[in-house]
Amino acid sequence: MKKLFFLLLMGLTLSLQAQDPEIWQTYRMKAKQGQSDAFEKAAAKKNKLFNNTPENAIITYQVMDGKDQGMYERIVGYKDWDFYNDESKNEKEYAYWAENVAPFVEESTGWTVWFRAKEACHNWNPESKPAKHLRRMVRIVKPGGEAAFWNVHFRMKQVYEKYGWTGVKGLFRVASGGNTNMFIIVSPFDTFGEESKFEKSDKNLAALYNEMFGYQAWQTDLKAYNEALVDWGRSEERLTLVKSMN
Repeated sequence: MKKLFFLLLMGLTLSLQAQDPEIWQTYRMKAKQGQSDAFEKAAAKKNKLFNNTPENAIITYQVMDGKDQGMYERIVGYKDWDFYNDESKNEKEYAYWAENVAPFVEESTGWTVWFRAKEACHNWNPESKPAKHLRRMVRIVKPGGEAAFWNVHFRMKQVYEKYGWTGVKGLFRVASGGNTNMFIIVSPFDTFGEESKFEKSDKNLAALYNEMFGYQAWQTDLKAYNEALVDWGRSEERLTLVKSMN
């Protein structure tokens, strides 16, 4: 039975790619020394000219800690394959960036393309305005470790829905431009210290998880989850919205 469960679970993970995926793109850049203000103003002007609707919006956050502290992350979301098949993309937009914004950039990464795992997300609403802050957790899964990884996230989603968790969770997997065993868990929030809660219970996640899935299920599943990650496969950082660039 357990083997059958894992086979079904793997089928779900494959469906994330087989169906029409929701695609996101991110890349990071660093402004030249002493030119952050000029960069932000130039990028903001470019956004007003070319990225002023929900369909073409680009959201910018700044990394607040860790090895990329100070870098800007540009985010394009809610796309599908038609976005990549569109050959009429705005060449004027690219030319404008190269002429007016790029001169203030010291370095930048390439684009990373992500699939959003909708089945494991919670309260991720495209109509919501960008949060002031993001908590971004990276998890890198060992080859063969996906079943244990997905098991925890799919089950957490069920707990969240049943007991009305007030938080927001996004789960993304690298599709291109990086390690395809890399996932990010994104938690948007507006106020530091503001804790999410379960509206239908006073118990914590572990207790509710065990109630739904059996005695010590949380402890057992979490152990398998942790063993499924590479030894260096955990990191976390905080990002803050750059209001002037959005």
